[in-house]
Amino acid sequence: MDNNKIPVLAAPLQGVTDNVWRMAQHAVFGGVDAYYSPFMRVEHGEVRRKDLRDVDPERNAGITLIPQILACQPDHALMMVDALQQMGYHRIDINLGCPFPPIALHRKGSGMLAYPDLVEALFKALAAVDGVEYSVKMRLGWDRNDQWRDVLPLMDLLKPVNIAVHPRIGKQQYKGELDIEQFEAMLTASPWPMIYNGSLRSVEDIEGVISRYPTVAAVMVGSGLAANPGMFAPDAKPDDYRRFHDLLVDGYTQQLNGGEAQLVRHLQDIWQTFLPGTGHKLFKAIRKSRTIEQYENAAAAALADVENALSSKPEDETDATE
Repeated sequence: MDNNKIPVLAAPLQGVTDNVWRMAQHAVFGGVDAYYSPFMRVEHGEVRRKDLRDVDPERNAGITLIPQILACQPDHALMMVDALQQMGYHRIDINLGCPFPPIALHRKGSGMLAYPDLVEALFKALAAVDGVEYSVKMRLGWDRNDQWRDVLPLMDLLKPVNIAVHPRIGKQQYKGELDIEQFEAMLTASPWPMIYNGSLRSVEDIEGVISRYPTVAAVMVGSGLAANPGMFAPDAKPDDYRRFHDLLVDGYTQQLNGGEAQLVRHLQDIWQTFLPGTGHKLFKAIRKSRTIEQYENAAAAALADVENALSSKPEDETDATE
């Protein structure tokens, strides 16, 4: 794939694509033009501190990072924008795509798409901030596939840099068919640059989207890149995947402060998306680990079989991006 042909963006995956993952992927494999952070949010009247740590420029040196915010209340959104501006950010992404019920049923993420009045109030507040440009990541709707039609005209308030669209409704989460017909209708109707996001698990998938939609401004890759962080490194060797993994272990050892148990749990969670073709017995050994020594032994066995893991297609593939 010619990465100069169209920008490739790394989608945000909550609990996976944090600064440790981003820096490891960039250092070992690369091929990504910009990374989107998992969404930031306000809790108990303040911006979550772990979210601010994740987007700390010192922890993301050498990459292009676009922080993403999630809010339905304008004052919460403005708190995050202010914090990000103080950190030196001038480009921010707005999450209108998260489909998880605990978020969406509170009229956040894709849940906001059913309430264009809330979207309008949010956009008006954000547009009033000087020195910031926005992008938007969204679904086609929450419970109808044409709700984007009520939201798209509101984009004129923001004049977004681009709009990334996952062509499902929020209630589908990551199941069911992509609604290509509605995506095509939105692509035709939008005066703003559009990004395609959804079920891109290989370079061939991306090339197919570029061929079918030559006017898309970029592609955004989520679980496909989490599954194979070397997707854009055709000459990657098993040793590269081991080095990537070792950087994750080193990074989380330094950043997590909950002791060995928290470190092991977090590394186990990474394997929910990383190398999904890993054999059942190898994966089970990782999940059963209780100490870092047990985990490292199990992970070493799985990484020794990385070529098979990359060539095997898992039974249940999702595209769990925000």
